[in-house]
Amino acid sequence: MPPAASPPFWADRMMQAAATWSPLPHRLVALKANAATRFLTALAPTGAALVFQFATFWVTARGLGVAQFGQYAAIIALAAILVEIAGGGSGDLLVRAVSRDPLRMPAYFGNLVVLVALTTAPIVMIGVLVALAVTGSGLSPVTIAVGLLGEVIAARVSASSEMMMIAHGHIVRASCVRVLTGMTRLTAAALFFAHGRTLDGWVWVVLAQSAVLAAALIWYLVRLYGAPRLCWLRGETGAGLAFALNQTARATQSNVDRIVLSHFASDVAVGIYAAGSRLLVIGLFPIQVMTRMLYPNFFRHGVNGIAATRRYALRCIPAMLGASLLSLLAIMIAAQALPVLLGRDFAGSRHAASLLALAMPLIGLQYLGADTLTGAGYQHIRAVISVIASGMFGLAMALGAHIAGVNGVIAAFLGSHFAFMVAMWTAALIVRDSGASLAA
Repeated sequence: MPPAASPPFWADRMMQAAATWSPLPHRLVALKANAATRFLTALAPTGAALVFQFATFWVTARGLGVAQFGQYAAIIALAAILVEIAGGGSGDLLVRAVSRDPLRMPAYFGNLVVLVALTTAPIVMIGVLVALAVTGSGLSPVTIAVGLLGEVIAARVSASSEMMMIAHGHIVRASCVRVLTGMTRLTAAALFFAHGRTLDGWVWVVLAQSAVLAAALIWYLVRLYGAPRLCWLRGETGAGLAFALNQTARATQSNVDRIVLSHFASDVAVGIYAAGSRLLVIGLFPIQVMTRMLYPNFFRHGVNGIAATRRYALRCIPAMLGASLLSLLAIMIAAQALPVLLGRDFAGSRHAASLLALAMPLIGLQYLGADTLTGAGYQHIRAVISVIASGMFGLAMALGAHIAGVNGVIAAFLGSHFAFMVAMWTAALIVRDSGASLAA
């Protein structure tokens, strides 16, 4: 049976207010205070992770120099896209299932382990072929393969660990995973760059650090939530691929700029731009903390249809804009110190970072519109929009790089994010439930 039509969100609010009126809306105040407390509590370990991330970025950029850092940036960007394919969306499936029923954890944990193990090697091989065909860095296939494998292992295991914790409501614990990841990478960088300066050597150190980190996190997850029941949930393959497709498309939007630029520009130009865009990655943390807090709630509201997830998203806009503006200001302030911290060769990074920061509110609003669809079971619509958008991102940035180099890529980046935000919210506002509940 189709769900009953929901009243407009403002009418629903008026009826609630009439039923629970009091001179002081104590419950609303308490709810907002609780949400703010949870956000700040989760942001504390994330702030520590930011320090480690920024310190690692500083040590790595100075150690490699602007040209080698440009080559490394292209590897990192490609790995950030490939890691979303690894596991076939099994992490999102786990969040959806376990946030509704924690007893499903062993099966979905096992499904995640199996799919990550099966998919990692093939996607790294594909990544090597793409890098050799697209980028102009001239790195050897072995260096590219080792670099991609190290980054994919670290990112996939860390992200999956966070998602398991989020599914259980352990937001602070999830943030601490980022602290551990950043701390171990910084330690590895400090030890290596005290004696070495080559990208060929650094990628092997990253691979070793990633293997140790992965082993430690897997051991901890088993201690917390029990051993996985190794299996492949074939009936969830389609939904998982839809999640993976969407996440891959989003990662493409965030990282294709450095890959495209590496084809059209010198390693030095890529290094300057990548140093500026690296601040963007670090500055996204407040938005990601907010998103991690809200994401499971979209599935809970989604059992009542998209009207419920839409009302929830509209209520979350002020909080998301606040987190986005915090990110924007942090990036702009940090950008001023880049030439001092990294050296005069990176002076142009300040300009790139300051302009790229303007995308923060657009990215924050994109998450809310997209999660409105996902929570209500319309992941396929989100995936289609994301895939189309990722293709448009690539074309726009290739055109921008060809016409105006770094400045063209920045203009294409901002314009594409604005268009994607409009497209995602348009879909979230016009889609209506029909037929059986898609959120079940």
